Amino acid sequence: MNAFSSANLAVVAYAEVEGSAGASTATNSGVRTTRIALGQYAVVLPTNLAQEQARDLIFVQPKSSDVFPNTKIMGLGALVVDSMATTKIVKISNVTTCVDCDFSILILRTTVPPPVGAPA
Repeated sequence: MNAFSSANLAVVAYAEVEGSAGASTATNSGVRTTRIALGQYAVVLPTNLAQEQARDLIFVQPKSSDVFPNTKIMGLGALVVDSMATTKIVKISNVTTCVDCDFSILILRTTVPPPVGAPA
């Protein structure tokens, strides 16, 4: 059997987040979101879904509903602080500063057990 025949990933959580308030408009698995500062958001997983660092994949996509987004939100990047098991911090910024912006987040977990002696 080919080791790459299946994804071996499970969806832990996803959310559509409103940038100005940090509110989640669509979520699963009981994940909660909140805006903690300009362009910075906390994504809180239930304790039974805790994700240890290096055992998860986190994808963040800044979004806009504008057909022609203004320059304030052009060229945005997202950084995820993944040092806590249940709280993930998302920072969205342009080149110079953090900015509020709607975004989608998807957290995946590997379903393959780590090899013996692996740290994860």
